[in-house]
Amino acid sequence: MGFEEGNKAALDELNQVKNRLRQLEAVFEHCHDGISIVDRHGKIVSSNPAMQRLYNLKPDDYVGKNVDDLVNEGIFNRSVSSRVLATGRPFTILQEVRSGVRCLTTGVPVMGEDGRVEMVVVNSHDVTELYALKESLRQSQKLAGGYQAELTDMRIAQMQKEDIVVRSKKMLDILDLARRLAAVDTTVLIVGESGCGKEVVATLLHRASPRRSEKSFIKVNCGAIPRDLLEAELFGYEYGAFTGAAKEGRPGLFELADGGSIFLDEVGELPLDLQVKLLRVLQEKEFKRIGGSKVVRVDVRVIAASNRNLQDLVNQGKFREDLYYRLNVVPLKVPPLRERKEDIVALAQHYVRHFNRRYGFEKVLSAELIDVMESYHWPGNVRELVNLVERMVVTSKGNILGAEEFPLDTAAPNLLQAGGGCIPRGVNIHEVLSETEKNVIFSVLQNSRSTASAARSLGISRATLARKMRKYGIRRR
Repeated sequence: MGFEEGNKAALDELNQVKNRLRQLEAVFEHCHDGISIVDRHGKIVSSNPAMQRLYNLKPDDYVGKNVDDLVNEGIFNRSVSSRVLATGRPFTILQEVRSGVRCLTTGVPVMGEDGRVEMVVVNSHDVTELYALKESLRQSQKLAGGYQAELTDMRIAQMQKEDIVVRSKKMLDILDLARRLAAVDTTVLIVGESGCGKEVVATLLHRASPRRSEKSFIKVNCGAIPRDLLEAELFGYEYGAFTGAAKEGRPGLFELADGGSIFLDEVGELPLDLQVKLLRVLQEKEFKRIGGSKVVRVDVRVIAASNRNLQDLVNQGKFREDLYYRLNVVPLKVPPLRERKEDIVALAQHYVRHFNRRYGFEKVLSAELIDVMESYHWPGNVRELVNLVERMVVTSKGNILGAEEFPLDTAAPNLLQAGGGCIPRGVNIHEVLSETEKNVIFSVLQNSRSTASAARSLGISRATLARKMRKYGIRRR
């Protein structure tokens, strides 16, 4: 290569380097994020205009100074460069600047030929607006939570006007849906375990409807009437229909419910021949009395309920499929008491007051007894709760019902089963329950945004959670 050719190649390479430097300078000067270069001694050697805007300082106020000195002066609360220089690894921190700006600051080490950190490249991204948005969102969520709580209180108050005791969102949603369905005459099928409150839902459906007269609401337990009498009870009979029939005949319950509603509880117990007759009533609004030839027309709304799975009965050939679909127009599933623990305390206190008035007592539930009741499985649901409350009220010696009043021989198997193991001999069941409850509450609080959301996760009211937190000395951080 000649001299001229070598000189030209050197000039080209120099021009490329100059162009690269201009590009890097343009990036450095015009980057929206703040950029600083810190040497191995912790001194800021240069920074771009964006960093000057973040610090709200002139370059002479911090360039050439040590980052630790700037921390001491309060320019920013901590230094990422110091961490990088100490560890030799990239590091990211949330940095607060005296100007009020919050930055997500990252320091990246540049290693020298000796293997030591030669300099640190610091990049600071302004996240002040993000934090403002986060705080705004938190306040909005808090406000929404307050509105939700007020709405829940209004829903509870409305149910109290109907003499319905409820606190849980699950049950409130079911009752709200029942109230909306009350305005139309569609057939409703209420399903749920025995004693969980299906009749309460049926009563609300009737009371909130245009058919609200108490006299026109007929309740029938299909499983409590002997099969050979059930048809006569439901559809009535004419004179001479059978031996012992009244001379003037007798109207059935469907006729008595004309213009109102009839509640067929445990509808799955109906024999197949009566299912055919019920289907005709649902479809044609008519039937014939036993022994009669005259067609009786009725305007009645049918509300059915069952604690059995009617679909299973259909599969077994014990329930007509066409009747099942005719009844199951709008299904309402009432959750068992163990799935709506917020209702346990409210129901227990309601029935304590009820039995106090009946027997002339002044008894109250202790906090310890409430804890035990909330931990119990309640296989018999509300019906079992009412019976146990009455038992405790009438058998307790003092006015304060303590945990010892609860029939532990009934509760223990469920508690043990729920725990998946056995309690060793000599260990008090209350101590085991308390320790388990304390740990669960602490864990849920740690993973919840608020005590309100923690209470929902635990299936208890906010007041109950607050009381338990005081009991166990748990503070929300």
